[in-house]
Amino acid sequence: MMKEDIFYLENWAVLTLKNIKELKDVAIEKNATLFFSINTATHKHSLQKPYTTPVRLLESGAICGVVVFSQIQAMIAANIAKRFVDSVLVDVEEKQGVQVDIDSKLVEHFRIKYSTKSKINSILSAVCSIIKKDRIIEYKPNDLTVDAVWSFLSAKLNHLSGKNIAILGCGNIGSKLALKLAESGVNVIMMRRNSLKGESIVNAINLIKPSASSGLATYSSSAVQASEFCDVVISAANANTPIVTWDVINSMSKDGFVIDIGKGNVSPDVVKNSFKHNIEIFRADITSSLYGFISHRQKIQNIVKYKMGRARINSDISIVSGGVIGKCREIVVDNYKTPALIYGVSDGIGNMKTSLDSIDKKNIEIVEGFINMGIY
Repeated sequence: MMKEDIFYLENWAVLTLKNIKELKDVAIEKNATLFFSINTATHKHSLQKPYTTPVRLLESGAICGVVVFSQIQAMIAANIAKRFVDSVLVDVEEKQGVQVDIDSKLVEHFRIKYSTKSKINSILSAVCSIIKKDRIIEYKPNDLTVDAVWSFLSAKLNHLSGKNIAILGCGNIGSKLALKLAESGVNVIMMRRNSLKGESIVNAINLIKPSASSGLATYSSSAVQASEFCDVVISAANANTPIVTWDVINSMSKDGFVIDIGKGNVSPDVVKNSFKHNIEIFRADITSSLYGFISHRQKIQNIVKYKMGRARINSDISIVSGGVIGKCREIVVDNYKTPALIYGVSDGIGNMKTSLDSIDKKNIEIVEGFINMGIY
């Protein structure tokens, strides 16, 4: 069992509460939704001590959060957040083995009240034991990072096809990003210290990507060689030492730039002298992807809760909405509970009929009549 540092946890809990309270005031002032994220990480950070993540202001909300390494740490954070936040985002990517046993002394020390009905064997289950499930949103921050970097590259380079991009470190994030770039016509040169795994990942990407894609994934065991003449060098390594050195910078294209996903992957000397040598270095910012995810999730949740289903108009006619596959002749509408628009007639196999017969037209007229009369 991992030994927790109670003194450190107390200070971390105080800082977490301070962040939440300050952001709560902002959310109230802006009439915005307050989110709180509980994330995990693959790398060891200060002997697996939890830490807070940056405060982010979104268009219609605000979010702060923590990174944890055990269930008890997640429970402490959830116990603090439940009184103030509207929703909690929980990282469901099982990046590492987590502590299973719950220390009763810590539960008592931090006055944690939790349900003992379900077994606590993951970060998600730990949070669910404290906060109601309808306030919890499952998410995968690694995927948000991939989407954010891909979107940034697309905007920065104007177009991706034909570009050469090196990814130094092809773990979870690096591999997912490489696939997305290869699908977009990018030549991706991937570097991983374990050559067997690196070559296997490259082979998998080339098999998965569309055969018509001009992009190709290749493997290199050297960061310098992988970066040679590349338009972009992306560091996504979980390394103890910087991987982007001056040798890497000198190897890439003259107009090339660097994106640091792994945090601390770029040599301090490179960062210090980057301005003098006109080298652009960026960090991966997931704010836009996070906002997009939250907005998308809220819309999906609204569809599932209020728009997904079917209703009967009479003994012969029924309507469907929200992505439900209709039976043949069922009328597809915008909202089966309060229809205002008719989209078409289901063909019974997931599509709309392209040719309507007299029965279909008559059924549409009847549904239109119900809508116009305001019965729904």
